Amino acid sequence: MENQNSVIGWIWAGLSILFLITLCIIILVIHHQENIKKNKHKIIQLVRNAQTGCLEEAFFLQEKERERLAEELHDNILSRLNLIRLNTDIKSSHEINTDLKKSMQLIRELSHNLTPPDLMEIELADLIGDYLEQVNRSIEIIYLHYGLKESNLSSEVKLNLFRIVQELITNILKHANATSINILLRISLKYVILIVEDNGCGFSSNGSYRGIGIQNIQSRIRQIRAVYKLKTNPAKGTKYIICTSAKSKQKL
Repeated sequence: MENQNSVIGWIWAGLSILFLITLCIIILVIHHQENIKKNKHKIIQLVRNAQTGCLEEAFFLQEKERERLAEELHDNILSRLNLIRLNTDIKSSHEINTDLKKSMQLIRELSHNLTPPDLMEIELADLIGDYLEQVNRSIEIIYLHYGLKESNLSSEVKLNLFRIVQELITNILKHANATSINILLRISLKYVILIVEDNGCGFSSNGSYRGIGIQNIQSRIRQIRAVYKLKTNPAKGTKYIICTSAKSKQKL
C-alpha cells in the first residue's frame, strides 16, 4: 500500500510539473503573439511614415524645379530677349540672329527638361546622349557608356539618373567655369554607375555649399536609394560618382 501511495504521489507530482510546463508554454506563446502584433503595428506605422516622407520629398523636389525653371525663364531667357529688342538698332542682323539662336537653344533645353522622356522607348544611354547633343557646345563633352542592355533597368532609376545628369550639367555650365566635362555611364546586371567630372573651379565640400541644384540631386539620389561620393576642391574641378541598383528598391 505504501508503494502504491508513493507511485500515486509521483504521478500527481509529474502531472503538476507537466501542467506548470504547459502553462508556461501557453504564457510564452501568448506573449510572443502580442509582441508580433506590436511589431506589426510598428512596421505599419513606419511604412506610413516613409510613404508620407516620400510624398513630401517628391513635392519639395517638384516645387524647387518649378522655382528653378521660373528663375531661368525670367533671369536668362527673358533678359536675353529684352536685350535683343533694345539693341535691334545697334547690332547687325547677323549678331541679332546669333543672339536669337542662343535664346532658342536655351528654350529647347528648358523644354527638354520639362518634357517627361518616353522611358519605354529609349535607353538611358541614348537619352543622355540626346540631351548632351542639345547642350551648348561651347564646352567640350566626352561621353562614354558601356555595359549590358538596359532591359533590367527600372523606369524609376532611369528617370532619376537622367534628371541628375541634367542638373549636374546645368550646375557646371552656370557655376563651374569649366572647359570640359567627362561623363561615364556603366550598366551591369545588378548595378548602374554614373560619373560626371568637370575641370572647373570646384568649391569647398565642407558642408557649407547648399545650392538648390545640389539639394535636388541629393533628393533624387535618396529616391532610388543610391550611394554617392562628391569629390571637389577649389580650383580642382568636381567629380560626382553615383552607384545604384538597376532595379528600383522597395520603399519601406
